[in-house]
Amino acid sequence: MSVYAPILKGRLPSFLALENASEPVRCSIRPIIEVVPGDGDDNIKAVVQRLARQVRRHGLRDLDLAFDAAPLGQRFGGSASMEALHLLDAELGASHLTFRPVLHLDDDPHDLEEVRHLVGTHHLGVCLRVDEPYVYSLSDSRTLLEQLDAVGLPVDRADLVLDCGHLRDVREALAGLTGPLRHLRDHDWHSLTIAAGSFPGPEFFDGRPRERVLSIPRKEAALWTHVCRRWPGLGYGDYGVDHPGPPSDGLRPDPNLRYTSAGDWRFHRQPKDVKGGHGSFHRLCRSLLKSGDWPLEGPAFSWGDQQIALAACEAIGPGSGTQWKAYSMSHHFAAIVAVLDRVLPGTASAADVR
Repeated sequence: MSVYAPILKGRLPSFLALENASEPVRCSIRPIIEVVPGDGDDNIKAVVQRLARQVRRHGLRDLDLAFDAAPLGQRFGGSASMEALHLLDAELGASHLTFRPVLHLDDDPHDLEEVRHLVGTHHLGVCLRVDEPYVYSLSDSRTLLEQLDAVGLPVDRADLVLDCGHLRDVREALAGLTGPLRHLRDHDWHSLTIAAGSFPGPEFFDGRPRERVLSIPRKEAALWTHVCRRWPGLGYGDYGVDHPGPPSDGLRPDPNLRYTSAGDWRFHRQPKDVKGGHGSFHRLCRSLLKSGDWPLEGPAFSWGDQQIALAACEAIGPGSGTQWKAYSMSHHFAAIVAVLDRVLPGTASAADVR
């Protein structure tokens, strides 16, 4: 089975979905958690402590987690990433929780000494995340190998992720990956994953009908399919049911579910009720259960589907955006792992992942 490496925001919906993942999903998934600050965060320590509390609270001890603190650099400056990894090591180490640090090509060479210490402590290797603008311009593997030398690791202790970011055109991305993959496949990486995301940002939904189900193509699945026809055995990465950009704090969305189906996300949405509440989420769930999007396994498909079924009969409250995204994420994890489990190396087809 191919590796599944979703790139997730370090927020409550992701942790709820991971906490309640089935055993097959937990055995297959290797999440990359982005350490992202909230709108009101003014120091790195507060961000890291909140993240560590959630990791401990939601029972993620047995998951193979990687943490990417690069988003903190945009708020707190260039050394914030390594400072955060050091703090995270202290916070999680006290609970005997281990993780893989994520490296980027533009990391300061002087900061890699901190990573060398981390990998010596955790013995789990590293994740090399090559993102824009480098992902399509890797003319050779030298820079990656130099980074591994700096942290004292061989190639087979590194998970390499080629992250295409927000995917607009599958053909352009495929053409851009061809050159790098020709030489990257020559090395014995622990895993080599193609990642991208195409779920739109919140502005996409402005002005669109609220009670109509929208179909949004999952372009990252199409990209992975095409790449694997030429280079089988690569891992699959996406952004779950999120847009690849920074999280949108402060939004109060209408009741919705971002429901992964064969080739699309099916975006189910209902307007808020007359008092501005979320009671219409119950109606949304009943509509989903009657639609062709509902899986044959019904609520047994995932924890998220169980909660949707309970909401449909009003056995639980309507919740809010946190719960809706967690239910959607849970279903998405189960759908992706089910597909990857039945795709043999070299046999991926568009029908499989799309």
